[in-house]
Amino acid sequence: MQIMQMKLSMMAAALAACVSASAVELLPKQAGDLEPVAVAAAKPVQQAAKAGAPGQSREPVAMSWASSDAGMAAAMPHEAESRESYVIVTGAELAKGVPLNTTVPRAVVRVQALDTSSPRSNLAIHPQSMTVIDKAGRAHGPAEAMESLVTDDKLAKADMPFAPGTSAFRLHQDMGAGQFKLRADNLGENERFLINVVEPDSPVSLTMQAGAAAYLHGQQLSLTSELRSKDGSKSVFSKLEGYVMSPAGRRFPLTFKNGAGGRMTAQLALDADEELAPGLWEVHAHGQGKAKQGDVMRSLRLAFPVAMPTAKLDRKVALAEHAGGIAVNFGVEAAQAGRYEVRGVLYGTVQGVLKPIGVAHAAQWLEPGSGTIAMTFAPELRAAATGPYEIRELFLLDQGRLGVLQRQQRAVVIDERELARVSPRPEKLATAAPQRVK
Repeated sequence: MQIMQMKLSMMAAALAACVSASAVELLPKQAGDLEPVAVAAAKPVQQAAKAGAPGQSREPVAMSWASSDAGMAAAMPHEAESRESYVIVTGAELAKGVPLNTTVPRAVVRVQALDTSSPRSNLAIHPQSMTVIDKAGRAHGPAEAMESLVTDDKLAKADMPFAPGTSAFRLHQDMGAGQFKLRADNLGENERFLINVVEPDSPVSLTMQAGAAAYLHGQQLSLTSELRSKDGSKSVFSKLEGYVMSPAGRRFPLTFKNGAGGRMTAQLALDADEELAPGLWEVHAHGQGKAKQGDVMRSLRLAFPVAMPTAKLDRKVALAEHAGGIAVNFGVEAAQAGRYEVRGVLYGTVQGVLKPIGVAHAAQWLEPGSGTIAMTFAPELRAAATGPYEIRELFLLDQGRLGVLQRQQRAVVIDERELARVSPRPEKLATAAPQRVK
């Protein structure tokens, strides 16, 4: 008799569990989704804040709100474009003359002193002390070679976003375009200067795009670069070189190879196993080429995020009761203790069409191993639509390390009947006609 009662109790518990939660599936990964293959712990942070300190709360937080315009397009990689070049030279090189390549008249030239520890009282080179030499070898002083001279003190007074020790000028219209040399005397031989040539009106630009919007440690960065002309004329590379800089200051050299259509490509296995530092990873590239307008020099920076995959969704998903709302429990496998967040957009069926009706964010502290984060949508959102529902633009983030660990464009499909079985629609909503969320 006692054994029979135990069996009945176990059966009742199992039935209760089935009623309170129902399994659904995480949809398969699509092209463009970001998903870790495996999880890995990040290196410890120097002087890391202890749990309970600001930004390290262990209290779970969940919120949702109505939105009819929260739908997002698939994340596209950013394309960087540059119509400028920059080079670091010494005082000795400036005394001999530093090449300036321009494709249109009136290029802007910026000169910035980099050695701020120099004993010279005025680090900036005044444009009046510079000389521009044309391709015929003739020297032109500031009066005939330059217009719109801007000195270090003027930039400071104007609160312009330039570093101290910076001066600038625009090449005179009468100088035209082509190859020039910039010369300055009476400088320390080993003093360093950044020479920046900007051509906002040039039809020729250097472009670069990564193969994905975000990356994880161990993934392959792919880059495609092109020397592009607005007028459709052919521009070809003669050289392209560069490197990748991590937020912690590590450099990884890039080797660019010739690709289809005159483009150049490079690949790099990303090693993000480093001490946490703020900021994005950056490509620094410098290219030379030929265009209809003449020789071209361009420099470019392209930023992109890279994260250590400290956690991932384990593909276990379950619906749970939520007072007539929608609650979805996402299983998470964590390699490292931390505060993790899931966020997503809820789509519902409105007049036969799936439309965004709400957004939800949920964060929770997880210890290493398996855990769960519950994403909840308020009951009021169900008044805006009927099933089937979908959760799209699902993100898993590492809040403490500011990393995007996973992104899935289409994540979960929720059947109206299955949802009603787990979390019945409140009567006041069940009788209400679906409305548009405003």
